[in-house]
Amino acid sequence: MYTIDSIQDIQDMARGAVLLGTGGGGDPYVGELFVHEQIRKGHYPTVISSGELDEDAFVVSIAGIGAPTVILEHLVSEKTLLQLLARAEIFYGRRIDALISAEIGGANSMFPLALSAISGVPVLDADGVGRAVPQLEMTTFSIYGVRATPCILMDDSGNFVNVETSSDRMAEDICRVVTGAMGAMAFSAIYPMSGKQAQDCAVQDTLSQTLEIGRAIRRGREGAGDVFEPLLAYLNSWEGRIARIIFDGKITDVTHETRDGWHWGLATMCGIDDPAQQCTVEIRNEFIVARVNGRTATVVPDLITILDRESGEPMTGEMLAYGQRVKVLGYSADPMLRRPESLEVLGPRMFGLDEDFQPIESL
Repeated sequence: MYTIDSIQDIQDMARGAVLLGTGGGGDPYVGELFVHEQIRKGHYPTVISSGELDEDAFVVSIAGIGAPTVILEHLVSEKTLLQLLARAEIFYGRRIDALISAEIGGANSMFPLALSAISGVPVLDADGVGRAVPQLEMTTFSIYGVRATPCILMDDSGNFVNVETSSDRMAEDICRVVTGAMGAMAFSAIYPMSGKQAQDCAVQDTLSQTLEIGRAIRRGREGAGDVFEPLLAYLNSWEGRIARIIFDGKITDVTHETRDGWHWGLATMCGIDDPAQQCTVEIRNEFIVARVNGRTATVVPDLITILDRESGEPMTGEMLAYGQRVKVLGYSADPMLRRPESLEVLGPRMFGLDEDFQPIESL
């Protein structure tokens, strides 16, 4: 167990969450500001490992649902979060022992920390996918037997909707429609599970990973060497995972569209040293495939992140603009996401791509 009592740590965690968000998940900045203010008031989030939970403990995911472009426009409401927690405990009929992120990437890394700071309920050092994904059934929770529903959706106007479905895919469809009626942004209490299920079905140590990623980027900025060296060293220190820069270039074109509750787009880059070299990154909330000169260089569920070439700052898809000088980083996904049963849900074809998964190390 540890307490987050440093504003610097929250800033580092938010930066790390953007990297793991692979362009999506919503910018965590608004959630970061909320936690920042709570720390200033002396209210600190608490983080525990899954191993510290009793097997019969009750765990719930607190998550935002909606288009990242809309999430960025919403401030985090203390009243809304506390109402959601109170309503969830009534709805489920028991006290919530711990919170967990549905996805560690982007804004959803911050919402459980925000609620922990004002409620005292600890957050697990784990999440449901080790990155960000566009659909709520695309989690290791769902893949390994934890149902998304029954769940609650709530907006800042105090509207509540209880959802119970026959499948998590249907839960995605229904929650997406409800979220649209709520202005394309809702908070949810979702994926109720036991402590044992959290130990078995979650991707572990991901909150700590956001913190260390943010620290590595900050160290790279403060040092005299390559700004990316500490980051790559940290990412490559994880057993069985590799990270590498797959393109160094300048954005020559970028398209953005919010459609059907998702952010769609395409970023095109040319090489810094050789303008004839080209990289494209397709966006469906997250960066889903990076191609260099027409050949796949990284594809989901492996992670793709675009970072500022000078500062190492990771960017969300909405931040991309013409003329930015960037580096594209590919990072192998947690091994849980590469298992055959996971690829049935998280593989490229589930994102509308006409190709099968190939690990980054083979490309």
